[in-house]
Amino acid sequence: MRSRTSLYLAGSLFLAAPAMAQTQCAVPSSPAQTSAPPKTAPLGPQPTDAIQRLVQAGSEILWAEPQHGLQTGVAHGDNQLLVFFTPENHSFIIGGTLIPVPYDRLHELMGKRATDLEVWRGTKGMFVRNGDRFQVVYATPDGQAAIAGTVWDTAGKNITRQQIRYIPGAVPTVRIDVPGGGKASAGSLSEQIYAGVIGQKGAPEVVMFIDPRCTFSIRAMQLLQPAVDSGKLRLRVVPLSLLDYEDGGASTRYAKAMTSLPEDASMVQAWTSGGLSTALDQPSAEAQSRLNANMAAAKAVSLTGTPTFFWKHHDGSLGRLDGVPPDLNKFLADVSQ
Repeated sequence: MRSRTSLYLAGSLFLAAPAMAQTQCAVPSSPAQTSAPPKTAPLGPQPTDAIQRLVQAGSEILWAEPQHGLQTGVAHGDNQLLVFFTPENHSFIIGGTLIPVPYDRLHELMGKRATDLEVWRGTKGMFVRNGDRFQVVYATPDGQAAIAGTVWDTAGKNITRQQIRYIPGAVPTVRIDVPGGGKASAGSLSEQIYAGVIGQKGAPEVVMFIDPRCTFSIRAMQLLQPAVDSGKLRLRVVPLSLLDYEDGGASTRYAKAMTSLPEDASMVQAWTSGGLSTALDQPSAEAQSRLNANMAAAKAVSLTGTPTFFWKHHDGSLGRLDGVPPDLNKFLADVSQ
């Protein structure tokens, strides 16, 4: 799902923005951003409701009159703004725009452009296409209106992304079956990624975007290594530099050290074994241009953090997972479908 996607509906423009995954090192927010998902909460006890999470992340809450069975408010802070709707128990929030049309009537008007989503905690939703653009729309409890937006739970998990992940075309497409780097399909990635490949040929292949300094990227690699070693998975590991803002530029140094190495298992092994020291001080002449291409690829797929995984299903649709796989067996089953 794009960082901002739009759909013109009944003369209005509705916007939806995805939340940052909880098991990722996040891309820093742009100061100019005016509509934002909940920020990652500080370390400590996890919030027990979605509003508490917003407050602990530093947002101030301005409450408005309830609408259609949902509490309504605005979370603001650090030059960011989120209009949200939430049930009384604050078990989730929907960030988005209210549509003053009964949900069922809106569904009828959308016709074949609408795909029903699995009902989540009693809330109906639909994925709506308009050409190459899309919007996710949810029903209000009374059914007399709809909300175009994104759902997050109390842990900050993007429920909307999980609901639409298997809908063909719902997320940006990227070819991952091209030997030597995985060029983009039309309209997606315009640059060639530079990646280290590890795992047996013929195993299900997954593109894994990482920051070499990201603890979640390291954790994900440690989790997946046994599957790689046993022939159940083949990884195309794409180095990025996302964390310079918090590690004094070390992220770029380590990413350039990786892109200085060949596109094979040696790149990945040098990263996981701490063997990048030589290339840290003397990166190759091509390292920066290779890293630039990877960063362009990450931007093209609206990457919000690392690790992020992409894979191609047998039916041609794209799989995507943001963050460390929560269930290894399920992840392996997904990528083999």
